[in-house]
Amino acid sequence: MGDQQRLTMGNSDHKEESRVHTPSKKKRASNAQQVVENAKRRNAEQGNVENLPCTRLEHGTDDGNTTLTAIFPRKGGGEPQRLDLSFMLEFPGLSDFFADGLLKGIKNISARSRVEIVKNLRCSWFAYLRERGYAKLSPEDLDEQILTGYSIWLNECRKEDGKAIHPATVSQRIGALRILIRGSNNKHLLDLIPSGPRGIGRKKTPTKVLQFDQLIAVVAAVEKEVIALQDNWKKGQSLLMEGRQLLRNGAVLGRDLSGKTVKRNSEFNIALALAMIDERYPGVIPNRDEISAHDKQLGWAIHEFGSVKMSSFFYASGRDLVPLVLSIAIATVFNPETVLKLNWKDIDRNVDPLSNGRRAVQFDVTEEDDKVEEPMDTNASSAAVSPLVKITGDKPRANRKLVRLLDPEDGGANQVSLNMVLNLIKVLTERIRPFVIYPERYADRIFLFVPKIRAKRAKSFGGKADDWSPDIVWTSGLAKFIKDNNLPDFTLKTIRATMLDYVQLFNHGDLEAARKVGNHLNRITTWTHYTSDLVKRMLQEATGETILVRERWLDSEGKIDPRKHRELGGKGCATPGWICLDPFDSPRPNQRKGRLCRAYGECPDCPLAAARPDNPRNVMLYEALRRAIYRSIARVTPPVWDERWAPVVVALDNLLVSVPAQVLQESRKLTVELPDIG
Repeated sequence: MGDQQRLTMGNSDHKEESRVHTPSKKKRASNAQQVVENAKRRNAEQGNVENLPCTRLEHGTDDGNTTLTAIFPRKGGGEPQRLDLSFMLEFPGLSDFFADGLLKGIKNISARSRVEIVKNLRCSWFAYLRERGYAKLSPEDLDEQILTGYSIWLNECRKEDGKAIHPATVSQRIGALRILIRGSNNKHLLDLIPSGPRGIGRKKTPTKVLQFDQLIAVVAAVEKEVIALQDNWKKGQSLLMEGRQLLRNGAVLGRDLSGKTVKRNSEFNIALALAMIDERYPGVIPNRDEISAHDKQLGWAIHEFGSVKMSSFFYASGRDLVPLVLSIAIATVFNPETVLKLNWKDIDRNVDPLSNGRRAVQFDVTEEDDKVEEPMDTNASSAAVSPLVKITGDKPRANRKLVRLLDPEDGGANQVSLNMVLNLIKVLTERIRPFVIYPERYADRIFLFVPKIRAKRAKSFGGKADDWSPDIVWTSGLAKFIKDNNLPDFTLKTIRATMLDYVQLFNHGDLEAARKVGNHLNRITTWTHYTSDLVKRMLQEATGETILVRERWLDSEGKIDPRKHRELGGKGCATPGWICLDPFDSPRPNQRKGRLCRAYGECPDCPLAAARPDNPRNVMLYEALRRAIYRSIARVTPPVWDERWAPVVVALDNLLVSVPAQVLQESRKLTVELPDIG
């Protein structure tokens, strides 16, 4: 027993000793845990779940005004961050959508960043919605036009001093909207938000679409310079042939074949100097100083004529290539980098025509379309039909190759055509192609040149960095081209946007046609980035005309269908075949200002109406109206006839009397009937 007692006591002593040497540590709850535990305790006692420390929205009132507050717990506990979102309540259809999206979008960022984002949204996005009268929109009403309009609105905003807001600020405000939409998990809307301005930190001039007269001026300048390049090349070849003959005859610089002294800048000296340069320097011509070190007479001849001019007879400079690059850009509507990095392997100049009687130019051709349709008329002479040119471009972000089938002789005889441009590019680059820098990458480039200044090396646009459009040689050459021809500022990107804009314009607003030409994945890209305000207004007018035609058809209970005679009269005119100057301000009896005129049959006596008595089809409708009026005479009371319809008949008869006999005879070959009046 004593031993057991001692053992127990010993164990007890051991435990005491253990407690002395290794004291137990009581785990202390963090502030966050204490807040949670206290909230749970209050929730158990009072049943109030709103007191839980979580990210949430709180609705309340302040002096009778409804408030909306976003609550964000702080790391480590303490007073949560409260952000006032009451400004969103001005937009009842959007407040819940945007508040929930904002709550999720800024939940995991710093408190300071949250404040900045809310500030940016309040003074930009929601200010834009308020200014444009979009207070009653719902999330379903948001589309690319509203979101793109926001980007335009930001770029038009001005500070108190009248200056535009900085591009970095524009980027921040668009980024704030992107965070807001991303939090709502609406990928469709997220894709519609325009990207912010590029090149933040440096001055940037927004790219504008060229007006039609400006585009024509650019094309005229391009053609003028292409012809000048061709003439210069032909002159150089003629001088070179003459100089080679002089060399074979033993001529020397400064003296003709008879030994007489000639001027240094004479055609004799120039031709001989060209032949000597061609013989001694088969590739890139060195600087004049290097040539003078070996032959002073040749150096002086080059000095007299000009080394740049002398070089232009052998190969192109960066400035010389500008009109040729623009020609290809206008013909293909490729991206700037796609145009500048074209290779000869991308160009097939021997493609059979698609078929007789069909369009030679095809824009919607896939990379796999290697076979070309045979002509329908096998008996036609193939020699009379020139082959097409197939140009394949590589667009880095596209999911397929850009392929263009073009008519190489579209310009006509002795005019600038694609064949002329390609032939000129080939001869202007042929001499220096074997000497190009980085031959494994650039030897097949169609655009090669030797700079007028700096190192005399054959190169392509972009150098080694693949930075195509910003290449200093290209940008300076284009700027010189613009200045020399007194043209408005533009870039290759401007040319592409302009051509896509006119594809829509000339195809009556066909957005799909422009999308195919631009090789865009969806039409939203074409609409938001490559459609000018002019074309958008045109499309809006077309939509309005469609609504007008539909309203006319409904009001007449199907009797009047303007779609049948769209080309013969105004779409808003109450009577087919007539033109109305203002269908919403009719002076006829029983018509209301601001409402579409419903005075069918009364147009001949209306001061706002206009007729086309020289068109047989219009005259056909005028006679049909006269028959319809007399056909309805039994249903019209005498007072109404005398007051309203008798003047109409008189005016209509006077019009028909003035119709030329030949037109009247032609119109009566056609038969049409119009609904009765009344």
